[in-house]
Amino acid sequence: MSTTTISPRLGSDPTTRRRVGVVALALSVTTLTAVPGGLLWPEPAGGGETYTYADIQPLRDRWWGLLVFLSVALVLNVPAQALATTLLVRRRGAGWATTGGAMMWIGTGLYAVGGAGWAAASYFATAPGVDPAAGASVMDRMADDSLHLFGPMIAGALLVAFGTIVQAVGLWRSRAVPRWIPLLAATVLFTFVVPGNGVAGLVTALPMTAAALGIAYYAWRAVR
Repeated sequence: MSTTTISPRLGSDPTTRRRVGVVALALSVTTLTAVPGGLLWPEPAGGGETYTYADIQPLRDRWWGLLVFLSVALVLNVPAQALATTLLVRRRGAGWATTGGAMMWIGTGLYAVGGAGWAAASYFATAPGVDPAAGASVMDRMADDSLHLFGPMIAGALLVAFGTIVQAVGLWRSRAVPRWIPLLAATVLFTFVVPGNGVAGLVTALPMTAAALGIAYYAWRAVR
């Protein structure tokens, strides 16, 4: 099977170059700035994914800022990657790229809303003026009601992940980029089995980071 890369021309007019350049820049910047997020992500004292009052209260400002920053970065990053991919895949594989992109956009909205809600709820429950017992009770209720707290985030993460896989199929079929890009993009599935924090999270993020930067580069190259 040939692995020749076909770089589609998207047009060379200044307006198109600027538009694609903005998308490629947004994808590159948000991809690189989100990588250290896993290193800053705290681990629950009791293990697992459930955070208690004692976990969050000492670092409530950092926790709120990290969740909000990552939510904003996600809103910029995932749609930019989805759009760049649909710009690259213009013939063979276009249906896969379009379907995957739509899944990623919807998933991004769900995940960002859930992340912002989690940040706000945790921030106010651990405020200095709140009685620690009351704050701990609120955090316990949040942990017990995972549907309302994490439901949108889980649904969003699944849509983004499977949308990325669908787009990777479109990229592979189109041959618009080297084969290593869709292969690395497909490693998003490992995020469901490898912890997202610490060194393990950083290692997991590196292949996806390389894939996103590759998509940004080839989208920009197509209009040069």
